Amino acid sequence: MKLRYGLPQEAGMLPERVAHVRELCARWVNQGHTPTLGICVARRGVIVLHEAFGILGPGPDSPPLDRRSLFGVGSVTKPVTAMLVMQLVEDGRLGLNRPAKDYLPELSGDGIDEVLVHHLLTHTSGYLWHNDPPMMEHLQKRMAASFEPPPCPEYRHPLMHQVLSPFWDAPRDARAGEVMIYSNHNYELLGEIVCRLSSRGIEELARERIFAPLGMEDSYYVVPDSESSRVVQRAPGLPFAEPGEGMVGIGSRIHQELPSAGGGLFTTPLDMTMFGQTMLNGGHFGNARILSPAAVAAMTRDQIPGIGARFFNKIMRHASWGYGWQIESPNKWPYFHGSLQPLGTLAHPGAGGSTFWIDRGHELVGAYFEVTTRVTENMDHLWNFDLFQNAITAAVDD
Repeated sequence: MKLRYGLPQEAGMLPERVAHVRELCARWVNQGHTPTLGICVARRGVIVLHEAFGILGPGPDSPPLDRRSLFGVGSVTKPVTAMLVMQLVEDGRLGLNRPAKDYLPELSGDGIDEVLVHHLLTHTSGYLWHNDPPMMEHLQKRMAASFEPPPCPEYRHPLMHQVLSPFWDAPRDARAGEVMIYSNHNYELLGEIVCRLSSRGIEELARERIFAPLGMEDSYYVVPDSESSRVVQRAPGLPFAEPGEGMVGIGSRIHQELPSAGGGLFTTPLDMTMFGQTMLNGGHFGNARILSPAAVAAMTRDQIPGIGARFFNKIMRHASWGYGWQIESPNKWPYFHGSLQPLGTLAHPGAGGSTFWIDRGHELVGAYFEVTTRVTENMDHLWNFDLFQNAITAAVDD
């Protein structure tokens, strides 16, 4: 199944409710909730909603947002990186139940032999976020000792080399498999594994094995200079507009050129809806088979049942996480998602206001990319995705 544009009733959805969702989005932009909002929703292969609201960037001369404008989507990157990992598993080149050290021999530290590739995929390795105090203290000690990274391999971006090199012996805050601690570092290590096994950069690999076969023409780990003018920009003072919080400023040229496996993707709502439809199809899209049903099943089931989660300052009794996916469970994550989706719905949010989801029960896939204007100390994005997701789910009529 591929995607096509069609009427809501062709997909078993109420046209008046779909129109209401479109009006809601326009109102949120007009009333100043967000300056920029891109959306795309499909059901049963029919795109029922694909719109762009607001402006591409700050300033009175900014062009309007286009449906093909590029959003830096932060951690929405992780399911794409996880798919690259699973493709190598299918190729017989990577074992998820093998120690990560088998592929990254530089890794060291107490208990490092217990850390499997599986633990990196599920954030249960014990590694922390780069700007957590133990990680910052580790980096400061390295710099005080005049640390010099080794020569940069050809396939690795120089800045990514600078990011990874001081942390091969990074501290961990828990034993492997003990608790889920959400951390970009896990996915940067996965990206390094993927690149080493392929002897190529992640942009080249993703283009060959995911973006080109699926027709995701507007997706990049590295944005070419020729496409840079299409990238959504944030006004100074908005969350994630400037470097900080453990990341570069979203949309900056540095960000556009940084092939981060944990947060470097630039894409559109349509492209991520196609990616979601591929997962819903069991790994194929049109004539392209890019993942087996077995691999999709492994990615989309709870791989750490009974394990709790620490997400910044939030503690959850059950993490409910697959390989690259958050899985809807009875947990209530503030602002993360709506209330009408069945258990088992898949999603992954990203810093700055991007998310996409796969509602297997209602056969819905969609993406919601806004420029979030408010974020709490607990990293809760005060966006309107939960309201959007509920309103579009309520349009299902069968």
